[in-house]
Amino acid sequence: MTRFTFKLCSGALVAAALVSASPAFALEASSVGVRLALAQAAQGPDQLRRFVQRTRAIYLLNFDEVMALAESNRVASIESQTTVAPADTR
Repeated sequence: MTRFTFKLCSGALVAAALVSASPAFALEASSVGVRLALAQAAQGPDQLRRFVQRTRAIYLLNFDEVMALAESNRVASIESQTTVAPADTR
């Protein structure tokens, strides 16, 4: 395999991985901007939209990506909760 062919193949693999990645993985959940945005998302979509518009130049956030991450976090927390049926006290 020539060096040129290898570069083309590796570039195609990286491009395919980026295209197939979900929007939730595009954000770094540990960054300050994302943590602040998730806190705003907990208060509602309008609050998040204002936060993203106000801080767009600072954190480079996308409203749809943050909402997808917030929704996936919410679903994961609901699925991880364990409920126990109440005991029958007859």
